[in-house]
Amino acid sequence: MTTPDLTTTNGPGRWFTPRHITGVVLGTVLALILASVLWWAFSGIGATTINATFKRSIGIYPGTDVKMLGVRVGEVQTVSPDGDRVHVKMRVKRGLKLPADVRAVQMAPSVIADRYVQLTPAYTGGPRAPRDITLSIDQTMVPVEVDELYANLQKLSRSLGPDGVNAKQGGKDGPVTEFVRVGADNLRGNGEKLGSAFTNMSKAATTLSDSSGNLVDTIKNLNVFVGALAENDAQVRKFNSQMASFNTFLAGERQQLGQALATLSVALGDVARFVNDNQQVIGDTVRSLQPTAKTLKDNQESIKEILTVLPVTVSNLINAYDAESGTLAMRLTIEDLQNLMAAQCKLLNPGSIMPGTKPFLEWQHKMAPIISHCVDVANQIKAGTSPLLPVLPFGIMSNDKTQRYAVPGTRRGRQSPQGNIPQPTSPNPQTPKPTKPKPTKPKANKPSHAPERGDR
Repeated sequence: MTTPDLTTTNGPGRWFTPRHITGVVLGTVLALILASVLWWAFSGIGATTINATFKRSIGIYPGTDVKMLGVRVGEVQTVSPDGDRVHVKMRVKRGLKLPADVRAVQMAPSVIADRYVQLTPAYTGGPRAPRDITLSIDQTMVPVEVDELYANLQKLSRSLGPDGVNAKQGGKDGPVTEFVRVGADNLRGNGEKLGSAFTNMSKAATTLSDSSGNLVDTIKNLNVFVGALAENDAQVRKFNSQMASFNTFLAGERQQLGQALATLSVALGDVARFVNDNQQVIGDTVRSLQPTAKTLKDNQESIKEILTVLPVTVSNLINAYDAESGTLAMRLTIEDLQNLMAAQCKLLNPGSIMPGTKPFLEWQHKMAPIISHCVDVANQIKAGTSPLLPVLPFGIMSNDKTQRYAVPGTRRGRQSPQGNIPQPTSPNPQTPKPTKPKPTKPKANKPSHAPERGDR
């Protein structure tokens, strides 16, 4: 049976000839190869290359993962030893940002699991690393190997064993054995106390942790204090020298100080015995001072006003003294004398005289309306009678009038008399006669310039 020639037909079968099928397969293969090459080329163009130097590289091979924050971001390309160090070339995928201070760390999740290279820290902002990064041996880290850990533990046990510091000396046990024995003897029976001590230490650590802000503030304040001491070093040294001199003085006077302290102790003993012997009397005295203290408390504002005005009063008293006549140029004004009836109304209120006494307080409460009405009536009477009364002695009901009288010589525009005022020599002085001016002798005219030589 012969295969028909489809190339001579006009249907779709003419495209499925062996020649066409071979061409399609070859084109597909070439397209896949070209796509792979282009993908490899473009992925390598934007990638970041890292050349890191490690002290050693155990479990790191080409193809080992390179991670950041536990996520795979690249792989190891080559691992080449160079003497006592190893050069590892890594490639990180395109688009990953790395900080300028990036570091490479070999990680060992467990004893059996494969290791990987961790890049740290992650980029959060700031300067970025270039596309080609070189990390020196100081910028990389490797984990501690189990063999090294076992070797160090073996070395420690050998050093603390009978062949090391715990060797017997003169038939006695070694220092380590003796230390363990003494520690056991001291801790025997103190388990509860030891547990309580650890509990208190835990509470203290918790308190310190909760007060970390206060501790930081304390450290800052101490820093400020130390800085102030450093800035005032000369004054601090001077203070230290003065304190040294003072201490030297006290050391020289220690005998007198001892005698003074001994005398003071005797005096304090006498005071203690006096207080002990007179407890009842002192208690009664203190209790009797309670009304006085309450009175002072009730009149706190008045006392405050007195203490505030007292310096001004003393100053005015000094200024009111007339040294020529030896008198005080002042007048006494008593507030209660300005309204005698109101002062008598206040006598009906014994609560102000004996504050804190219960019967007087009850009387004051009952008499409050009458006292208030009495004071109002007294003010009305004063307002109606004050203009009719003359100036009475001691300023009784005369304060308003005397305040309107000006002190002689204090009004504006009035000048003090000029010249000498004659003083009277008799009880009935007469007007002195004007004195005649005395004639004055004419004065010789002095030359306006000094005579020259030869003019005589």
